[in-house]
Amino acid sequence: MQERKRKTNYLLPVALAIILLMSLFWGIRYMRDALMKLTIDERSYQLEEMVTQIRANLISGLQTHWNLVSGLNNAVMGNHFENGQDVGGNIAHLENDFCTDLYGCRVMLLDEQGAAYLSDGPAGIWYDVSHLIDGKKRNTFVSETDTIDGSFLVFSQELDRPITMEDDGIRFTHIVLLKDIQTVKQYYTTTTYGGSAATYIIKDNGTLAYYDADADDVIGARNVYKALREVANIQGQSFDSVMERLDQDGIAVANILLNQSEYYYCLTALDDFDMTLMLLIPADAVAVNTMNMMDSTVRTLTIFMSALVLLLVLATLSFVSVQRSAQRVRMEQETNRELNRLRLEAESANSAKSTFLNNMSHDIRTPMNAIIGFTNIALKQQPKPEVRVCLEKISDSSEHLLMLINDVLDISRIESGRIQFTPVPTDLVAVAETVVNVTSGFLSNRHLTFRPHLQEPASRYVLTDAVRIREVLVNILGNAVKFTPDGGTIDFEASYLPGPDDQHLLARYRIADTGIGMSEEFIEHLFDEFSQEESSARTQYKGTGLGMAITKRYVDLMGGTISVESRKGKGSTFIVELPMELTDGSRLQKREYAADSSDLTGVKVLLAEDNDLNAEIATIQLEELGMQVSRAADGKEAVRAFAEHPPETFDVILMDIMMPEMDGYEATAAIRGLPNRPDASQIPIIAMTANAFAEDVQASLDAGMNGHLSKPIVMSEVVKTIARNLNT
Repeated sequence: MQERKRKTNYLLPVALAIILLMSLFWGIRYMRDALMKLTIDERSYQLEEMVTQIRANLISGLQTHWNLVSGLNNAVMGNHFENGQDVGGNIAHLENDFCTDLYGCRVMLLDEQGAAYLSDGPAGIWYDVSHLIDGKKRNTFVSETDTIDGSFLVFSQELDRPITMEDDGIRFTHIVLLKDIQTVKQYYTTTTYGGSAATYIIKDNGTLAYYDADADDVIGARNVYKALREVANIQGQSFDSVMERLDQDGIAVANILLNQSEYYYCLTALDDFDMTLMLLIPADAVAVNTMNMMDSTVRTLTIFMSALVLLLVLATLSFVSVQRSAQRVRMEQETNRELNRLRLEAESANSAKSTFLNNMSHDIRTPMNAIIGFTNIALKQQPKPEVRVCLEKISDSSEHLLMLINDVLDISRIESGRIQFTPVPTDLVAVAETVVNVTSGFLSNRHLTFRPHLQEPASRYVLTDAVRIREVLVNILGNAVKFTPDGGTIDFEASYLPGPDDQHLLARYRIADTGIGMSEEFIEHLFDEFSQEESSARTQYKGTGLGMAITKRYVDLMGGTISVESRKGKGSTFIVELPMELTDGSRLQKREYAADSSDLTGVKVLLAEDNDLNAEIATIQLEELGMQVSRAADGKEAVRAFAEHPPETFDVILMDIMMPEMDGYEATAAIRGLPNRPDASQIPIIAMTANAFAEDVQASLDAGMNGHLSKPIVMSEVVKTIARNLNT
């Protein structure tokens, strides 16, 4: 009887363990299947987002060529040709005047019989003239014409007024822009997937028009649609259903097996251009982090549940209580070691994140400085109108890209706790007036009514963070300008309410517009990161969807509140309330020198800059202001140049931070420590660097520098900073 009871005591925990293990097995399998489905959905969404952006870039690029065709059409109207040689000469002039070689294009004229004329003479009947008989004034298609060697994207427009060649009475009816299809690559190239993405341009009948990738075409078929119809689809959906979704939504994603390997492809229609764009990517290149996280989660769950089963069995078997206690101690020790390891990994990850943000800021701002600087220099050279337009678009795009970079870096730094609220004496009236001035700049080329209402506070001096307040208000007002159609109205009111005691007040800012408004459902997510109510907002209005998230974080950081009321199609009203402590005006920092009031002619500058492009930009812009510039290619050369020249050779040193041989901090310390050079401790040394965070500014001051300028450089700030240091 006791033996039977003993066996029962053994069998019961064993049975429980087996049941638990089976439950664990099926549970893990179910969770893995669920995670796999989520991964597939995420991969599909990620591809759709990527291809949507590529499509927008491609369509924008193609539209640029239509603009070029329109210009060619206007330019050719009114011409009269005497003979075929005159036709070729005029086409050559058109190609030269419109710089078509920069676009990888050639110009062609077609007569009413379908004969083609190029800059080098008649080319016979055009192979693709059949595309033009549908009666449309404009046509876009892919051509593999025999008239000219190669594959081309054709932009054909019927001439507003046909042109006659007098010798033969030939009438030219169409002007055609032939764009080498290989030059379209710049609009759809993506490095997001490590160069593993292959791009296909497909004609409406499924025929491959162009393929672009580093590796061979894994589909390897002339008719891409036919090949995709025959391959195995992992998710069980047919190619016909993919095409139905493409027709319905303009974009479709599928998961297939090619040569025993898993791939994802995404199709997106270019309806206005009679083409379809396809991106083909190996599955292991999409959502890599998610797959790693999923595998890690399953492994961790398996280990954890296995340990739980073991603990259950050990706890149930009373005769191994001593072993159980020892096991428990060992497990606690392992857990502590694991927790300590995880803590060290978290600290290391946080440090790595900080390093990444600094490096990212520097590595992106350095080329941005070159782009913005050379663009501004080019604009000053009185370029042709069409070149000026291009340069202005480059400048606008550069400023927009810099804004996006700043948004991403700001939200990351806020989340890591590296941005703190540091109140300083501030003039509230000056803050509001600055916001009005900045907003007025947004209104150029817009037909909007902007009505500022600024109340005069009883005490205008407070302790607050003026920079953060300006960012909050300018961000909201910038959105109001962006999302309010022409003819609308924007109100900005600044008022001040009593605080909880005599030493405090409550600043209240109200921004109301008559713009497109928001739905009640979206307002709940307005302050979420990357939130945009409509999928077209990123393309139509630009931006990252981070602006309002950053605004909310800043308001919270200052202990304030932000509220919003909005109706779709009626407009939005934002109210920001910020508590502030009163102070007196004597503590206010002195006003900076105005850029236009400082004559720096003859100022001798030692420029320490390792990047040749940035050095060239800075030299040109400083010399335009009458300064004399000497360049040092790194920190060590800067120290040597200062030491080997007599006192008063240089009036000021502009010092980059990240340089080879010796960085800016080390070079500053070396100059300050030079013996027998009293001027070494007095010469102004100003950091001019892509390291733009607040801690970088403080690091520059701690290293013995007198000021800090962040790239991309703004010459008005450079002038003010140099003038301030030369007059102190």
